[in-house]
Amino acid sequence: MPFTIGGDWAPRSEPSKDPIIISTGKPVKVRLLKRGKNILTVILNLHKSEKEMQEIASALKKRLGVGGSVKGLEIEIQGDKVRAVQDYLTEIGIKNH
Repeated sequence: MPFTIGGDWAPRSEPSKDPIIISTGKPVKVRLLKRGKNILTVILNLHKSEKEMQEIASALKKRLGVGGSVKGLEIEIQGDKVRAVQDYLTEIGIKNH
């Protein structure tokens, strides 16, 4: 609520600086999805700039030897690579649940 009981303007609290919590309050998720015959590992709620997302996707693709892409606010990696992606995110300082 942006106003106090007395009717004064109440500024919003500062967003958390913790890398696990993003601006929407949702933690970073790594999920396995099936699209048709394809299995994808998808990283959700990773609110980084487009350049940072491209860099993370590129590093993951090289490290795992698979294809992938950035689509909107998600990174898609081909195959069942959930554990490897979680390990990589932890290494670069992004905690996930």
